[in-house]
Amino acid sequence: SSGSNWFTRPHSRRKGGKKVKVTFSDQLDTGDTSSVASTPSPSASAQHRWRYLEQIFIPSGSVSPEAAPNSRPLPEFDRASSVRQSGTSYGSVGSTSGPYNRRPPAPRKVGQKMADCEKEEALNLQVEFEWVLHEEVHSVLKQLHVILVECAHRFPVPLYGNEGKKQDKFVLTAAPEQLKCIVTLTGDSITHADINFKVQRQQQQIQRTSITQDYPWKIQQVQDAANHLQQAINHIDNVDSAYHFKTSDEVLHILGNILGALQRGRTSLVVPRKKPIDELMKSRNMKALSPNLPEDLAISFYIQSHKLIFVAYQLTNFQGTMKFDSCQAECSVPWLNEVLVLFTVALQLCQQLKDKVGVWVDAHISRHSARRPRGR
Repeated sequence: SSGSNWFTRPHSRRKGGKKVKVTFSDQLDTGDTSSVASTPSPSASAQHRWRYLEQIFIPSGSVSPEAAPNSRPLPEFDRASSVRQSGTSYGSVGSTSGPYNRRPPAPRKVGQKMADCEKEEALNLQVEFEWVLHEEVHSVLKQLHVILVECAHRFPVPLYGNEGKKQDKFVLTAAPEQLKCIVTLTGDSITHADINFKVQRQQQQIQRTSITQDYPWKIQQVQDAANHLQQAINHIDNVDSAYHFKTSDEVLHILGNILGALQRGRTSLVVPRKKPIDELMKSRNMKALSPNLPEDLAISFYIQSHKLIFVAYQLTNFQGTMKFDSCQAECSVPWLNEVLVLFTVALQLCQQLKDKVGVWVDAHISRHSARRPRGR
């Protein structure tokens, strides 16, 4: 006889040559009774099948004695024995062992990153500021000195080595033949002038007067602008080229003085101070005219931007109120145009340097104010 059959155990193959029909427990409920006599008992077949399924599908320890009362203990099928647990091999959460579970370096906090950025920014600002103090300030001051000396040489008055002997002659007219004036401008004074202008009275008449070299007409604006320009140059000359600026206040103080002098000098030429009519009639210049003008007439010379302007005034008494009519003529003065251009270039250059230093000061103040704790 052959070995035992797994499905028909403990029954061995029957002798006699008859084929044994294997019937499972689920076929016993079909109502077919013809094959019951030739199959093993339902209880034995079910137990054998249960043991087989138990080995494959059911984990060890989960079979109750009621379900398989005659089952014997089978070797445990431990999945962890054939497949390594993920917690020890693939870095499960909380695991600290294994070659693939090295902890990454702890990230720096956001506050630390911001502090590092602020330190780097502060260092860059400090380096740039020191370069401005030690290099750029002296470079700009040298450029300013060259520009202002060139401007001083354009003035027709003694200024920073300039002789001031320049003399120009101009013709000023106002149509239609209302006014005509031929003037000689020497330095800041009109040394000679022939003046003719019409007077609006009952009958039109022409008033004539002149300015002689013995009593020149002083134009104070030119001398004022020259004085302010000289001050700006002196501020630069007072700074030694080898001096090292230590603080921004030193630079801002010097630049402020230079800017103030340049602005006053330019304003003296661009925005003239016009005198009241009564003050003009009592001025020293009016008394220098030859012949003197009547009490109801007055003239004036002044600078506005790059032009020399001549104005003739006529006073009238209208119902007890004094009014005046005016007639004006002007001409362009070449050296005034050059002086104003140089004034403007120097002002822009000086202002740019002041703004650059001011930016660093503002950044320094804002950085320290941000660090200062806020009160509750």
